Amino acid sequence: MLIILPFLAAIFTACTEHGDFERRLATADSLMTHEMPDSAYRMLCGMNAEAEEVSEPLRMRHLLLRSNAQNKAYVDFTSDSIGCLLVNYYDAHGTPNERMLAHYIKGCAYRDMGDQPASLRCYNDAVAAADTSAADCNFYQLSIIHEQIAKIFNDRAMPDNALQAYEYAERYAREIQDSIGIFTIWGNKSNALINQGKIQEALRIKEAAAEGFREIGYPQKAARTIGACIKWYIKEGRFDKAYTAMNEYENHSGHFTPNTHTDVKRAGYNYTKGLYYLGTGKLDSAEYFFRKLLHDGTTINDKYLAAWGMTQLYYNKEQMDSVGKYALQTFLHSDTLYNIEVAENLQNAQAQYDYTRHLETAHRKEIETKEAKLKLFKWVIRCIVIAVLASVLCGGIIFFWRKRSRKFRRHFKLIHQYIGQKKAELDISRQEYSDLCTQLHTANKENTLLNTQIDANNRKINRLNEQIKDKTHLIQELNKTINQNATDLAQLEQFKQTITILEQQIIDHRQQIHKLCSGQKQNKLQDEPAIVRLRQTIGEKGTPNSAEWKEIIAVVEEYYPGMLALKQQHDIRAAEYRLCILIKLGVEIADILNIEGTYHAHITNMRRRMLAKLGKSGGAKEFDRFIASI
Repeated sequence: MLIILPFLAAIFTACTEHGDFERRLATADSLMTHEMPDSAYRMLCGMNAEAEEVSEPLRMRHLLLRSNAQNKAYVDFTSDSIGCLLVNYYDAHGTPNERMLAHYIKGCAYRDMGDQPASLRCYNDAVAAADTSAADCNFYQLSIIHEQIAKIFNDRAMPDNALQAYEYAERYAREIQDSIGIFTIWGNKSNALINQGKIQEALRIKEAAAEGFREIGYPQKAARTIGACIKWYIKEGRFDKAYTAMNEYENHSGHFTPNTHTDVKRAGYNYTKGLYYLGTGKLDSAEYFFRKLLHDGTTINDKYLAAWGMTQLYYNKEQMDSVGKYALQTFLHSDTLYNIEVAENLQNAQAQYDYTRHLETAHRKEIETKEAKLKLFKWVIRCIVIAVLASVLCGGIIFFWRKRSRKFRRHFKLIHQYIGQKKAELDISRQEYSDLCTQLHTANKENTLLNTQIDANNRKINRLNEQIKDKTHLIQELNKTINQNATDLAQLEQFKQTITILEQQIIDHRQQIHKLCSGQKQNKLQDEPAIVRLRQTIGEKGTPNSAEWKEIIAVVEEYYPGMLALKQQHDIRAAEYRLCILIKLGVEIADILNIEGTYHAHITNMRRRMLAKLGKSGGAKEFDRFIASI
């Protein structure tokens, strides 16, 4: 009894340690559920040494959770060994959710290693492993897998396939009412629509996604989503919406430093802001952002956008020398971009070829497996047939001596039926083998067509290179023409300056003539009886009656028809019009105060209001000068 007690204590201690290990695994899983994968990954990495001491199911559970946390924490996989280990184990021992997650992690490893075809195949295996009819199906993980599939299709310029994958992702997100997931899918789905050329529909979906993020309290996600719409608003001339989107993006996206309006992650945003200011006529601000992109840009695309922006800017400024300079830079950068695009297209074609090759390899392995099974099955059948025949022979001899011949015939018939059944099964296996060979032949034909397409693309590239040489020669000729035009423009500028000086002299002469005519007309007006009586009334500190006012107004309008036009074109009251008449006659402000029976501030404010009513800016003196100029 004393010998057994230490063993029992050791067993209970081991169970307690394993229980603590399981609790910590559950805690790490909960951290990932609450969007804290970094903490979960650090916690699980700290349990690596303990994982070597636990049972195989717990060890594999730890490895599965650690790999999932590594993926969620954006730590790249460098090998597919762990993914293969997880798939092999959980395909044999796991639940549908665990098999789905294992295949997904293996696909993520291929994604980080740059093998998209293999990654896509693993994602499809993960989808096939899921049991959507089960009550505990992990629809959240299934939605993420379909998003990854859609991203691969979108990257490879296959928007139709991408949209179909996004539909599945949205359907499973709705199963668990994952609002954040749904709005994220909308924002990504719209990129596939843009690749199809459906810009308006894509913008509506992005705007709906941003509004959804705002309603559930995620302003950063909303700002980043609406930020993708800015360049399209500008292209369509919707500058008010572009301005609103730019403010939200710069204030809430988290991409900008606190004291500047510079996107710390995307230098190309300077091009977008430059386009906005160019479209709204603020050329100095546009030039600032284009030059900033020219200085800060690191990629060929940044240099191309900056040069193209400067070309448009100087074209609006009508500075043709600078237009030619930056247009040439744009052409050179576009040539480089074209070569890069051709290389990317070739890489895409190579990826398609790799994907076909992966399918071919999978078919070949499947055929080899079938053949091996078929050979084993044939060998087993032969052994069974030989054993049965030997048994029947021995039994026949024994039963020949012991039983009647009827029993022998009955046993022989049963053996014949069994052999016929096995022969039928053998024929079915041969048919499956024939079908697999047909599929392999089809894959080889597709591979041949792809190689033909690659050859056609190479011929097209050669033709385009010849066109580039012709365009380069044309640009040289255009540069000569631009230099000649620059000389003509300099002479034209001299003529413009001469014309400007002559026009200014004409204006000065007209002003002098107007002053002389106005002085003569004013002297003649002062001799009119109505004006003489007004001067007498002012000298006596009196006020003209209504009949005298009518006569004064009629005389002034006769000499200055512009006063009558002023009254008819603007909503001017009688008191305001009398004030205009008195100012036109040159009556002093102090005498105007006596005539109107008011105070100085009231007259001053009335003059300011009337100037604003006439659509001009300024004070009382500006109003007096305007009336005197009529």
